[in-house]
Amino acid sequence: MPAAAVKKSKALIQKKKKTAGSSAATLSLRQGAAGRKQTQVPSERRNAHPYEAAPERISARSHDGGRQSSGMQGHKAGRLQGQSARYNREQSANYNQEQTAAKPAKKGKYYDYSLLFAIILITGIGLLMIYSSSQYTARIQRGSSSYYFFKQLKIAAAGFVAAVVMSKLFNYKWLRHFDNIAWILSVLLLVATLATGSTTNGSTRWLSLGGMSFQPTEAVKTAIIIFVASKVSSLGYSINQPANIAKLVALCLLPILLITKENLSSGIILTGIVFFMLFTSVRDSKPFYALGALGLGALLAAKPLAVKVITEHNLGRPESYQLRRIFGWALPESFPDDAYQTLQGLYAIGSGGITGQGLGGSIQKFSKLPEAQNDMIFSIICEELGLVGAIAIVIVFIFIIYRLMMIAANAEDLFGSLIVVGIAAHISIQVILNIAVVTGVIPNTGVTLPFISYGGTAVLLTMIEMGIALNVSNNIRPHYDGS
Repeated sequence: MPAAAVKKSKALIQKKKKTAGSSAATLSLRQGAAGRKQTQVPSERRNAHPYEAAPERISARSHDGGRQSSGMQGHKAGRLQGQSARYNREQSANYNQEQTAAKPAKKGKYYDYSLLFAIILITGIGLLMIYSSSQYTARIQRGSSSYYFFKQLKIAAAGFVAAVVMSKLFNYKWLRHFDNIAWILSVLLLVATLATGSTTNGSTRWLSLGGMSFQPTEAVKTAIIIFVASKVSSLGYSINQPANIAKLVALCLLPILLITKENLSSGIILTGIVFFMLFTSVRDSKPFYALGALGLGALLAAKPLAVKVITEHNLGRPESYQLRRIFGWALPESFPDDAYQTLQGLYAIGSGGITGQGLGGSIQKFSKLPEAQNDMIFSIICEELGLVGAIAIVIVFIFIIYRLMMIAANAEDLFGSLIVVGIAAHISIQVILNIAVVTGVIPNTGVTLPFISYGGTAVLLTMIEMGIALNVSNNIRPHYDGS
């Protein structure tokens, strides 16, 4: 072979080797760049949840493959990238929903300050009216015009502190463990009251224990509310069975009968509490509507029937204290001594008019209206503050009942809901009965006006009930909005 041909062949071989080396280096550089692009994920994507990180890597590989491919491979890579983007959006939305659902609801953030302020307002009004209605009697009987005021102030302050402490540091669910104990203690206290209690104004209502006198009936009301709420929540759907309803009613009937023997008004209140708690619990409400209509009809027919019986049989003044009250209510002109308190209360209401005589301007409180600071304090309110003031008081009570029903509707469990229903029934029935007595709609039964009438046991137990209701509100779980 000629020397020139050999030299030319060697030159071509060397040129091919250089071309191959350059191609290999170029390919290596491209692969390294692609690797760096895949591994160098932005910091925000590194911190993202797995549903977002995986599609990002898929997208990067698809994009790199699209640059190296052509024709059909590029089209497939673009379609894969679009599917990855949709997958990314869908999985990201699902992840956010899972995290929102998994995040526990904020607990203990709600507190019914509206109810708390209403309690403070009505208690303050009550203290003011106790001072106004009792200053003359307190000066004559106790030597100080502010005697009843300061005594009530101490009890109300202690009860309010107890209510606030219970609402924050107490868990109402603990009360379920004491339902049977509450029922047993209620029966024992009532039996002890009938056996050894002190008699005042013809009724045995007070029990002395450890040098202190109190009315067990007020504690029994709270105890029965706890008892019924616990039993109904334990029975659950089985409360709709007639046998279970009858058993629960029978258990409540014993303390009701023990109370009614000496305290008709408290017996009516306790019956109403049990009635409304069962009404809100039992599915079939027709029997309750029938009983309610029957009770209303009996109330409307009571006075005409009593008048007819007394006049036709020419009955004289009875020996029973409760019957004397009924006779005085039915025929006040024939039994003026038994109707004296009711008549004086009506005189006070009539003299008040629309705007009243002004605070402290009552005439009936000067030894004319017995128990002006107790059962008949609403008459003094009407006399001094008029119809306007009386309506304002009623509106405050309606607001308190409304807040209690809102707490019951949003309570964490059935037990808490029923407790608040019982408390609302207690307050509302007692307010209605007191106003009905003062206005002469029903016989004088000696029922007090909650938060306003003078009385240590009633105020203290009412404040404790408010503390329980506020504690139920403090356990409400507000709706979590993701913020």
